[in-house]
Order: sequence, then C-alpha cells, then structure tokens
Amino acid sequence: MRYPHKKKITLATVAAKANVSTITASRAFSQPEKVRPDTLKRILESADQLGYIINTSARNLRAKKSKTIGVVTPDMVNPFFSRLAQLITHEARKRGYDTLIFDTCESQEIEKHIIDKLIGYNVDAIILAVISNDKYYQPSYLERLKILDIPVVLMDRELETDYCSGVYIDNFDCGVQAGNWLLKQRVRQVVVVAGPENSNVSYERVKGIKKILQHRIHSLDILYADFFMEMAWKKTKRWLENNTVPDFFLACNNQISYGIIKACIEKRVMHQTSLFSIDRVTYADVYGLHFPCIHHNHQEIALQAINLAIRSVEEPGVKAKKIIVRGTLIV
Repeated sequence: MRYPHKKKITLATVAAKANVSTITASRAFSQPEKVRPDTLKRILESADQLGYIINTSARNLRAKKSKTIGVVTPDMVNPFFSRLAQLITHEARKRGYDTLIFDTCESQEIEKHIIDKLIGYNVDAIILAVISNDKYYQPSYLERLKILDIPVVLMDRELETDYCSGVYIDNFDCGVQAGNWLLKQRVRQVVVVAGPENSNVSYERVKGIKKILQHRIHSLDILYADFFMEMAWKKTKRWLENNTVPDFFLACNNQISYGIIKACIEKRVMHQTSLFSIDRVTYADVYGLHFPCIHHNHQEIALQAINLAIRSVEEPGVKAKKIIVRGTLIV
C-alpha cells in the first residue's frame, strides 16, 4: 500500500525512507548494478511504497549493455517451463547473449525479489512467466522496469499491459481441439480437471472444451483445482469415490495429468477410463503408456521469446508485439 502524501515525493524523500544517501538512491535508478542487492531492494521498495516516479530522462541513464537476459519461470519442476528455459538459453547463446535463470516457486514475494536482483545485475531484457494466471494481475515492478527501460517479454501467462511483448499459447484453441477429438470418439461422459477458476488459462481452455462438448455428450463435469499434481490428485480421487468412472478425464495441463493418473492407479480404475492431456505427458512412453494430447512446440515458443527480447534491446523504441502459438493434436 502506498503512503498518503500531500507534498511531491522527491529522490531525497526516497533516500531518507531507505536510510541511504541521495547519491546512492540516484544510482539505484541510473546504475543499479553498482548498488548492493539488499540496498537496491530497500530503495526500490521505498520508492514503490511512496509512489515515487523518476523523471523519464532516467531512461537514458542505464549502463552499457550486459549482453545478458533474465529468464523468470514460476515452476521449474514443471517440464513445460524447464524445457523452455533450456531452449531459451540455447537460442540466446547462439545470438551472443547469456541468460540468468530464476524460479519464483509461484511466490509473489520471490518474484518481486528476483526482479530486483535482475535490475541489479543490469540485464538487457527479461523473459517472464508471471506467478499469476490472472490477466489483470499488475505487479508493481512493471512500472520500475518501464522507467528503467528494461524490455519485458511475457511468456505463457498474459497480463493486461501495453508495455510488454508476449508469446502465448492459444488456450481456447487447445480446448476446441481437445473437444473435437473427444466428440469423434463418441464419448458419453467426460470429466475436465482444470486449474484455478479465476485463471485466464483455465477459463480459455474450459471455454473451448464447452463450446464443442456441452449439450452434445451425456455428461460434462468441470473440476477446478490448480496447475499442480497434488491438488489434481485429491480432486480426482474425491470424484472417483463419489461418482461413476468417466469415459475420459481431460487434464488442462501436464501436472494435472500426473495427478489424475496417480488417483486412477490408486483407485484401480486406470483400465476403465482414458486420459486426454493438454500438454504432452512427459516420459509416459517409458512406462508403456500413451495419452492423446495437445503438444506445444517449445522450440517455437523459446525462439519467438528470445527474438522479441533481443529485438527490443537492439532496436530501442520498437513497439510491443504479441505472438500466439497454436498447439498440435497428437493421438
């Protein structure tokens, strides 16, 4: 929460609140790599709390290019994000850039801390998959990045902002493709296990599924969980304890798929049902399993993200751009 104030907030006000000199406070905005990370964090947080906005001339004060790009993911345990981080690093290296990779562990506090760190490391750009699936999530650090002229490329999770470029999956189309394939199988009962109900990713995927399947099959049920295995396992297990086994479970990401598989194995019903996964179920073939899925081209997403990031660095002032990558049905 920002403190109420009547007077104009100056750099000296920020410095006083952060208990540093005005010179150090100024350096935090012009040459952040020369400020100790803990001091930088304190100054930036003080500025944010006070509602301090530096003069736009600060855009020109950043130090020379570092040839380094920050990559921030919400969950490196998820093969989707770990693979993207690996491919982005590979593509960046081919273009002469290094990467700094961070995992926010789906924590807003950690995400903010990491962005402060990356500012301190003087990265040229940041490729960011935010912790929230809510399109209207507005982290305060975006304004600081804009002031410091650090380009941001959003990945997978979209925000309502005109500052950031982005590479996104066509989530509605994922649902439509999944629904069309299931309809062709003449299924009667489908249980969809999705992420949070307020998630834009969940909303679009479920909307696509409903467009095709609702009122066209005997039963379509939606279970809202999160995008992790544990919650999907609990929700699926509870469903199986109180309902008949469906023809198909439809998982809205790969981690949800693992939770469904675990629940079905525990309840000994894997042979009675089938699974469709939005995201490939990694290493399923090692165990002799095959699940129809929507596969996302990690190489294409990574390439588009690094291209947008480097272009924004090498062509200052270029307009933000949104790229949509469509998934591929694999049966």
